[in-house]
Amino acid sequence: MVFKMPGRITPELCVKCKGVRRLCGKPVCPILLRFKASVRTLSQIKIEGDNIVFGPTPPTLIVGEGGYPEVNVYSGIAPVDEGDAKIFDNPVEWWGKLSLKGIVELRSSLLLPRAKYRITIAKYFNYPSSFHELQLASVSLRPIDTEVKLKKKPLPILRFDGLLAPLGPTAPFQKLRVIGNPKLTKVVERVIYDTDLKALNAVIELYTKGVSIYDIIRIFSAGLLGRLNERKLVPTRWSITAVDVIVGNKLVKEIRNNQPISEILLYNVTYLGNHFEILLLPSIYSFEMIEIWLPSTPWTATSMKPIIIENYELWDAKLRGEMDGGYYALRLGVLENLYKIKRQASIVAIREIRPDYYAPVGNWHIRESARKAFLKKPEKFATVEEALESMRTRLKTPVEYIVKKSILLRNMLRQGKIIDYFK
Repeated sequence: MVFKMPGRITPELCVKCKGVRRLCGKPVCPILLRFKASVRTLSQIKIEGDNIVFGPTPPTLIVGEGGYPEVNVYSGIAPVDEGDAKIFDNPVEWWGKLSLKGIVELRSSLLLPRAKYRITIAKYFNYPSSFHELQLASVSLRPIDTEVKLKKKPLPILRFDGLLAPLGPTAPFQKLRVIGNPKLTKVVERVIYDTDLKALNAVIELYTKGVSIYDIIRIFSAGLLGRLNERKLVPTRWSITAVDVIVGNKLVKEIRNNQPISEILLYNVTYLGNHFEILLLPSIYSFEMIEIWLPSTPWTATSMKPIIIENYELWDAKLRGEMDGGYYALRLGVLENLYKIKRQASIVAIREIRPDYYAPVGNWHIRESARKAFLKKPEKFATVEEALESMRTRLKTPVEYIVKKSILLRNMLRQGKIIDYFK
């Protein structure tokens, strides 16, 4: 297979292109797309004379990490009525329904009022302040109206993040007030007000009681979980991975008590220029993620060939490789299925990122793609070789490259040959 060398994307190239000549080779300029959505938002949201903004939060709460331990905390105001605001921060509803362009435009349409707080402010539970109002809004089950007094006019943000969904225009606020009463479930309310419950146990309890992983991440970031004197704001990037790790590790402990699956199963799914092949092998638990970035994706603009990253864990569930949020998001989606069918397996999960993925939109789509893959009927095979041949028909990367990188596949193929020898 021949891979074409894309042109290097430099600021000079962007200036020359101005988003319309597609000199970088991307089908759409993600920077221009986001800028247009942000400008449209500023024209739709009504800002009163004294920089007062009124509108529903989906709810949204994002905790930054710059300047830690003093960080920016963002709320979100959608440019729609309260009843339509939920979609702006609801990844479960985005999957399969929104294109990459649609997600960038949607998320870039949220106005993000922000204020800076020390992470330890979360210890002061129920302290009357704009911060507490932010916390109240963040735990609501449904959109809730907020009133914000901004310090200055909002401006668009022109950057993307690999873990977070795209962000819209922002401005610092002087005061934020929740209008109306947040709607909380009983379990969320109980866990938040249990100031003796450890944060790890709180995350597990919320998950086992059916609270959405995205709601847990938001509540965790807001500093509303854990023993009172230990509570603190958690940057959203960190909380996403932390929640995936906590819940995933609990599921690993559960599935290791189950019998292995009885046959080789292969699932696949494609969304937003990301293709997944998830191979389940009849063996004790282990998990490997092989991430393949093809040329011309956001992080491989100057690469001539695929860049392959491999992380794995064995029976002990200890990661061999670098900490990676995408790894844990994908692992969680797979583990949920094994837990549901009460089986364990050795798992090889392949994520191939293609040029269609021209703007990063966060890890949520990795988690949701894994979940959706298991809604399809799997392919079944007698040998690993047969499964690899099926993968070959869908992957753009030669299977030989993948096997060469994979610890688990090489071990499984080697074991197969030894078993054949003694037949």
